[in-house]
Amino acid sequence: MRLLSFIMSTIALALYCGSYFFNNKKNYLIFQLIGNVFLSFSYFCMGAYFTMVSVAIGIGRGLICYTYENRNKKVPTYMIFALCFVTVLSYIIINYIVLSGTASPWDVLYLIASCLYAITFAMRNIKLMRFVILIPHMSAISYNLLVKAPISSAISYGIEFVITIVAIIKFQIAEKHTSEIETKSH
Repeated sequence: MRLLSFIMSTIALALYCGSYFFNNKKNYLIFQLIGNVFLSFSYFCMGAYFTMVSVAIGIGRGLICYTYENRNKKVPTYMIFALCFVTVLSYIIINYIVLSGTASPWDVLYLIASCLYAITFAMRNIKLMRFVILIPHMSAISYNLLVKAPISSAISYGIEFVITIVAIIKFQIAEKHTSEIETKSH
C-alpha cells in the first residue's frame, strides 16, 4: 500500500505543481481538484483517515470555489466558515469517536492548513492568493514532518511551496519587470 500511496501522491504533486503555472483561477482550481482526488486516495492507502477526509473536504472546497469562480462571483464568507467547521467536526468525529482517541497534538497544524486553504482558495485575485497560500503550505509541511508521514508527503508540500515561489516570480515579479522595461522603451 505504501507504493500505491507514493504513486498517488506523486501524481497529485505533478497536478498541484502544474496548477501554479496557470494565470487563470479556473484552470488552477481544476488541477488542484484532480490533485486532491489522488492525494485523498494516497492518505487512504497510508491509513491516515483524518487527513484523507480533510483532503476530501478540500475536493468539496475546490468544487465550491470553482463554481463561484465560473460564475464570476465571490465565495460567500459563510461558505468558508462552513468548510472550516466541517473540517474541525470531521477531525473530532474521526479521531475521538470512530478511531477512539488516535489524535495527535500535531493535527492542529493540518486543521489550520485546511482552514487557511479554504480562505486562500476563495480569494478571487490569483496573484494575492499565490502569496497567502505559502502559509498553509508551511503548516502542511510541518505537520507531515512532525507526524512522520512518508517523506514524500513533506517533500511534496515542500516542492509545491517552491513551485509557488517560482510562479510568484514568473507572474508577479518577472512580468511586472518586463512591462516596466517595455513602458520605458516606448
